[in-house]
Amino acid sequence: KKTMIKNIFSLFSLLFLLFPLQAQHYAEGMEFKLGTPQMEYEGPLFQDSTLVQLSLGWEGVQIHYTLDGSEPDEKSALYESPVIIRQDGQLNARAFHPSFQASESIGAEFVRRGLSLSVVAASLAEAPSPQYAGRGAAGLVDGRKGSGNFRDGEWLGFNGADAVLHLQLEEPIEAHELLVSSMVDAGSWIFPPSAIEVRASKDGINYQELGRLEIAPPGAEDKGGMHFYKIAIPPTRAQFWEVAVRHFGLLPVWHQGAGTPAWLFVDELIFR
Repeated sequence: KKTMIKNIFSLFSLLFLLFPLQAQHYAEGMEFKLGTPQMEYEGPLFQDSTLVQLSLGWEGVQIHYTLDGSEPDEKSALYESPVIIRQDGQLNARAFHPSFQASESIGAEFVRRGLSLSVVAASLAEAPSPQYAGRGAAGLVDGRKGSGNFRDGEWLGFNGADAVLHLQLEEPIEAHELLVSSMVDAGSWIFPPSAIEVRASKDGINYQELGRLEIAPPGAEDKGGMHFYKIAIPPTRAQFWEVAVRHFGLLPVWHQGAGTPAWLFVDELIFR
């Protein structure tokens, strides 16, 4: 009986000694995925430059990033200190570790502020949905960018309708480019514009079309988020401006709400 107890004790001792090694080996062989890095910055709009801080707080992790909108890999720039943003661009970042799967990427778009506008009158051809009225027409040119939450009070939402903004300025401005901030959140039935048109007038009566941007529809696998659409126009000096952001239309066949009008959300226009 003593021999049996001794053998059982020895067996348990052996298992106790081996288990941590086996557990460690098992863990190292597992395909664990790293968490997404944290990204901190003041806001997507900046005057001359802005700083972006990246972190994850995991020993041995390296964060790599890109500034051209491409997906980062281990050959991309290594994050060692806050990234200085001096021009328009999309910063994407991912975390890497030799023992784990790389994280999902996190990204943010950064845009330089445009001309300062002195607005006499701002109006919309059609009012936004009451629950997503934002700050009204004037809120589209107030220099305040909305967050990733379309319910934050900064976004204007239109259900199956265009967002057509009419602006009368105190003084003429000369512009060569327009940026329109919109959102895509397919799960909430929010789709990008189908097109954006820019017109200008010197007298508020006779308008000249300056530019039109056609926007490709998203696919089922496309990521959502906020995006600035840029429309290049001939250098134009005018006091009256009209910007028409056309809605997407009906939701596509791959969407759960196929055939239903999509939502259009806009929150800021920038003239340069």
